[in-house]
Amino acid sequence: MHHDRLITATISATALMFAALPAAADEVADYYSGKTIQLIGAAGGGGSYGVYGRLVAEHLGRHIPGKPTVVAQFMPGAGGAKAANYVYNAAPKDGTVMGLLLKYVAVEQAIRRPSVKYDVRKFNWLISTAPINSVVAIWHTAPATTIEGVKKTQVVMGSTGKSSETYITPALMNAFLGTKFKIVTGYKGTGTIHVAMEQGELHGRAASWESIVSTKQYWVDRKQIAVLAQSGLFKEPDIESVPRLVDLAPDDETRALFEFVGSGSTLGRVFVMPPGVPAPRVAAVQKAFEALVKDPKFMAAAKKHKVDIAPRYADEIRALVLKTVSAPESVIARTKAAIK
Repeated sequence: MHHDRLITATISATALMFAALPAAADEVADYYSGKTIQLIGAAGGGGSYGVYGRLVAEHLGRHIPGKPTVVAQFMPGAGGAKAANYVYNAAPKDGTVMGLLLKYVAVEQAIRRPSVKYDVRKFNWLISTAPINSVVAIWHTAPATTIEGVKKTQVVMGSTGKSSETYITPALMNAFLGTKFKIVTGYKGTGTIHVAMEQGELHGRAASWESIVSTKQYWVDRKQIAVLAQSGLFKEPDIESVPRLVDLAPDDETRALFEFVGSGSTLGRVFVMPPGVPAPRVAAVQKAFEALVKDPKFMAAAKKHKVDIAPRYADEIRALVLKTVSAPESVIARTKAAIK
């Protein structure tokens, strides 16, 4: 008799568990129905982050239960830290805000940048839609347009802030490769830096290769830029002859440092929700992103805008950021000293 009651109780508990699954899904759909989700981009809207943000905003909502409207907004500043801090600390923790953060979000925490007011270990990681390989691109009329040349002649580089690729890469190259870049911070995004290059205000920038091919392909076609180096751990197929920073490293210690910083390129275009968002809503949005990157309509739009989609899912990117913030102290100290 006792055995029968145990079986009955087990069956009942299992039935309740499965009954709860659609109930949870219905609850998420009810919550998101009629709502708007803000997608906060950590870079300006004029570069490749703007392209990604608007594309995701246009297509993601139909994959989320309740089909909310998704609106892309851009909050550049402090090299990406402004948006990351906002999403972590100030944004509502109800699932109506997500962030598209810069690739160095974990590196910046590892080197204990004062502007960092977040903990990557506590973000709700959603997806990385693609890695980012950044390049050092110099305008064709600059006083130097080769690696050897920029070791002898000052070249002016535009930057959005000290937490961003636009500052970190030229600063590391100055410290470890002997280049003479002058870095001017305060630009609102890659788009404004590109305009300044065309107008002769700046000579170059370190930012994603994709932001060139998706918004400034004619620079390549007209040979208006010289690409000196790639900062990621892989090479872009269409610029295979351009060396990576790890290839230019003069010794093993510097190579390790460039590999540590290059981990940001692997993290890439990463989407998060704040800590504290109810788990069913996070799970629903993670699932929506997984559906999005298999959606033919979205993929066709990405191809049209010349942006790559090569996703890494929540567990993988969480493991990568944990590895980054646990890097050897010697590597962290050298990096920190170099970019001050």
